[in-house]
Amino acid sequence: DLIKYNLQPSQFLSGFLMELLEREDSAQSVVYTFPHLTIQEFVAALARFLMPDAGGIQKLLTEAHCTTDGRFEVFLRFVAGLSSPWVTWILEEFLGPFPNETICRVIDWVKEEVKRQIRNAG
Repeated sequence: DLIKYNLQPSQFLSGFLMELLEREDSAQSVVYTFPHLTIQEFVAALARFLMPDAGGIQKLLTEAHCTTDGRFEVFLRFVAGLSSPWVTWILEEFLGPFPNETICRVIDWVKEEVKRQIRNAG
């Protein structure tokens, strides 16, 4: 099927990321696919978490949390999990230091969301 759509599998990267070269008439582009959506959500959360601009993380979390179809639920869980000191300690060995400001903003957002849910439940 890949050849039918003019795609060539090139190699597996890091055991879970597969690179496909999509050949078009005038240009070549690289497309990344994941064998499971959960891996894609983790990579998206990690990429956003490690961005130097921590200011937009709370807005992003609020917008993602407000969607009613649940499509960002796994993403939100990964972002919250990346704020755990244990997780950051383990991943920093491979990825370098995590931005402390982002960790604090995510923790603050989670605290406020829990408080809001408690107020709404009572």
